[in-house]
Amino acid sequence: MDDDPEQPSSLEEMAHESASGAEGSPHHTPSPPHVPRLPADTSFHHQIMQNQSPRKKDLHIAERAKQTLENNFLLQLKKQQQLQQEILLQHFQQQQQQLAEQHEQQIRHHVKLWEQQKAMEEAALREAREAREAREARERHERDRVELLRKKDKHEHSANASTQVKQKLQEFLKKKQAAANANGTIPPSSPYRNWGIVKSSSGESITSTGATATAHPYRLAAPLPLTLNAAPPQPSPADFPLRKTDCEGSSPRGSPPGAVAAPIREEEEGSRAPELLFSSPSLPNISLGRPHALAAPRHAPAPPVTVALPPVSEAEAYCGAAALGARLSKRPLGRTHSAPLPLGDPALQPPSAHHYLRDQIRKTVLTRAHDAATAQLREEEGEVIDLTARRAAPESSSSAGPGAEPPGAAPLARALSSPLVGARAPATGLAYDALMLKHGCACGAHAPTHPEHGGRLQSVWARLYETGLAARTERTRARKATLEELQAVHTEAHVAAWAGRAGAAGGKAGAVPLVRLACGGLGVDADTAFSDTHTPPAARLAAGALLDLAVRTARNELRNGFAIVRPPGHHAEPNQAMGFCFFNNVAIAARILHTRLGLQRILIVDWDVHHGNGTQQIFYEDPHVLYISLHRHDDGNFFPGTGSASECGAGAGLGYTVNIAWPGHPPLADAEYLAAFRSIVMPIAKEYDPEIVLVSCGFDAAGGHPAPMGGYNVSAACFAHMTRDLMSLANGKVVLSLEGGYDLAAMCDCAQECVRALLGDRLAAPPLSELARTPAPHAQRALRAAAAAQAPHWPQVKRYGALAGASALEAGAARAGRLQSERDAADTAAAMATLSVHPPLPPQTRPLALSRSGSSRSVSEEPMEQDEGK
Repeated sequence: MDDDPEQPSSLEEMAHESASGAEGSPHHTPSPPHVPRLPADTSFHHQIMQNQSPRKKDLHIAERAKQTLENNFLLQLKKQQQLQQEILLQHFQQQQQQLAEQHEQQIRHHVKLWEQQKAMEEAALREAREAREAREARERHERDRVELLRKKDKHEHSANASTQVKQKLQEFLKKKQAAANANGTIPPSSPYRNWGIVKSSSGESITSTGATATAHPYRLAAPLPLTLNAAPPQPSPADFPLRKTDCEGSSPRGSPPGAVAAPIREEEEGSRAPELLFSSPSLPNISLGRPHALAAPRHAPAPPVTVALPPVSEAEAYCGAAALGARLSKRPLGRTHSAPLPLGDPALQPPSAHHYLRDQIRKTVLTRAHDAATAQLREEEGEVIDLTARRAAPESSSSAGPGAEPPGAAPLARALSSPLVGARAPATGLAYDALMLKHGCACGAHAPTHPEHGGRLQSVWARLYETGLAARTERTRARKATLEELQAVHTEAHVAAWAGRAGAAGGKAGAVPLVRLACGGLGVDADTAFSDTHTPPAARLAAGALLDLAVRTARNELRNGFAIVRPPGHHAEPNQAMGFCFFNNVAIAARILHTRLGLQRILIVDWDVHHGNGTQQIFYEDPHVLYISLHRHDDGNFFPGTGSASECGAGAGLGYTVNIAWPGHPPLADAEYLAAFRSIVMPIAKEYDPEIVLVSCGFDAAGGHPAPMGGYNVSAACFAHMTRDLMSLANGKVVLSLEGGYDLAAMCDCAQECVRALLGDRLAAPPLSELARTPAPHAQRALRAAAAAQAPHWPQVKRYGALAGASALEAGAARAGRLQSERDAADTAAAMATLSVHPPLPPQTRPLALSRSGSSRSVSEEPMEQDEGK
């Protein structure tokens, strides 16, 4: 009953709720007013309260369950967040590790590139140092040799005697001494001494025999005595001008030990001139003796029983028997060097006729020595021109009679002192003329109104002159091309229209189509300005200057050359002037080289950023000229729009036109041009094997040109290396002709490096970033398109196609490996050839089937197929 007090209130609330619910119900019908309320039943209220109590409990349970669910949901969310954080942390760690590995790989790659570059630089420095040391060694050897040959002391006029010469002289002196001893011409107690000492220019003494006083080596057998018991003549005091004055008992200088001191006797002054002592560069100083006059002995108190005439000299024996009676009774001086004679001595008088034998011997020796030295020079230095007049050696002196007149003696050749003229190596030619600077628009404006102006040539020439390169070249004299030379590639009407008044004799020059330019001047089109006064002579001068330079190079008068000319020419077609061009300079030179000099293989390389439409059109069907062009094409949207990779020539000239058409963007640089050269240009050029290389040398692909004029970034070093690569063809006969290029600074740098390449100087390497960079993907597609178009005509393109996608450093390493493998293959083939024991069968004994199959296979297979088979 505790709930009873609450029942009224509960009932009131329920009633209020029911009333409120009834009011809110849409179907509620309001009770009529003034209706009395019925008293509530207590049991009914009690049931209602009992029903309300479980409902509250259920509400509490629901709330608790709801909270439990919320707590569980929050826990699950927290677990999911933790899992996500762990997954993100794991991904982050993996990415960090990958980035670290990539960074390490990049560092290793850069270190490898740096090591390769350093190795290349060290190798280049080592090669340069070795070449310099070798050159210095050659120069030092040559200088020492020339100095040794030309440096002669004033007192040494004889040549160095070799060991063989000394041995022969000793044998000769021994034979003469033995003959003299056998004849017994001079007794052992004779006071005359002759030690037979012969000295060479080196100061060495060559003794004939031992230290005994012997007869003169040139003494012959004595004649029969005239009288009996004649005492030998006694020497007079006047016969000893070299007698020692200190003491007579001392030993003379140079005498052997134990020898008795004796004066060195000289011959008496006679009526005949004495024999002069002479020296030659190839024989020792040997006195031939002189004839003597008869004189009565001064100390002879009693007439002798017999008188023995002294023997004659070997020289007088050849002169006949008439000279025997004119001898003196005194033997000649046997020393090799005589003392100075006093003034007025007969020996200082001019020689007589009997000296002819001595002179002939001397001339013969000198001539032979000169011949031997000249032959040695020819072997060491190659073919030279000897300006000395050399005649045949005279006959032997043994055949000369006493009355024989001396023949016309050959002029005495100076030993290795005659001027020698060698073949001078051809120089690098440089063609330039200031008259070409005058060509331009009548308005007188330069860039940017007229990009092609005279300042281009003036800047290039000034750079070459300031750097000293122009002084190292041979400047050729430019001339104007004749009308016939211009008509070699252009029509008669075109030549008459643009060659000036000289070509307007037929009255065709008045039909020249000109347009008014925006600057007020006249021109062929909106870009090509024309001046009636200066353009025709400049255009003809440009064509003639390049033509003469190419002809002289083809004739080996020049090694190579560079023509600094304007206006350019590779856009000029046979009957149309366009793109700053009036006459096609390179095409004219190529055609004249073929027709006038008979050259059959001429290569034209055009690396101007614009395609040479005129050159291609002129030689499109000519098999004697191979035209290769590297240019920006942009699918035909870049001027002049020609030069796609599919344009390969026509007719007989099919395959002799090669176009490497670059896309426009992004701009290309050294990596793409070097890849084109190593994969397409040089393989085709080497297979073609040209006789001369002409280059349409435009520098508008260099950096600094805006996109409408080129927009590429090729460096000056790259142009120089392309020039050096072309110099490996045609024995280095490469002629460059200036075409485009409108940024003066870049143009001057490129021209300077190209001239240095032509001169053979050491070149700077392209940037390392370009050497390590692979060509751009769109450039690789262009190279593959060109290779696919040219592969049917030039099989070598297939072999080098893989190099188009490699960098310069990778290509260099691959080339070194390929060369090593080729050398190994060659060595293996040579070794296998040495193992063959059966000689090859002659053609007539081979089986017919084998010979036919071998010949057919050699004809059908191509080099590329053989390489792939291997």
